[in-house]
Amino acid sequence: MIDVKLTIVNSRPEIYRVIRVPGDLSLQLFHEVIQATFEWTNVNSHFFKLGDTIIKNEEEKSINLVKEESSRFYYVYDFADFWTISIDFLAISNGDNKTPICIEGKRKSPPEDSGGIVNYTEVVELLKRHKEGERKYPLIADWLGEDFDPEEFDCQRINKNLQNLIL
Repeated sequence: MIDVKLTIVNSRPEIYRVIRVPGDLSLQLFHEVIQATFEWTNVNSHFFKLGDTIIKNEEEKSINLVKEESSRFYYVYDFADFWTISIDFLAISNGDNKTPICIEGKRKSPPEDSGGIVNYTEVVELLKRHKEGERKYPLIADWLGEDFDPEEFDCQRINKNLQNLIL
């Protein structure tokens, strides 16, 4: 098992997850793990990138093989919003469990189709003002929900998502 940190690039404050995954997991299946970890629905295209090179043959390349080449690579999801996630290798863990698990994280995942990190950051700020009494942004509150909390992180819910994956 390998511990990796998934960080949404340019998120301030940082939106990240630390997950433990089998090293022999293919990138094709790792894509599914990332989707479950960020609670996205896999409706958009994606690719993995190592340096400036797009990684091809995701079904054949494992996380271990990528780790041999670099300590960091990237996952890009939704070519319109262009969510970019840096993937940093942290540690190798012992254990026989082959189910990915989330160990820690910070902040709620941005919803899909929210315009990328710049637009999402602006939406969060507008929602904050709306909740503080300005009440000028009812459409944003309706879209995200009045109870949307960008600071929320629910590791148990993410682990349920990961347990439901068929790897």
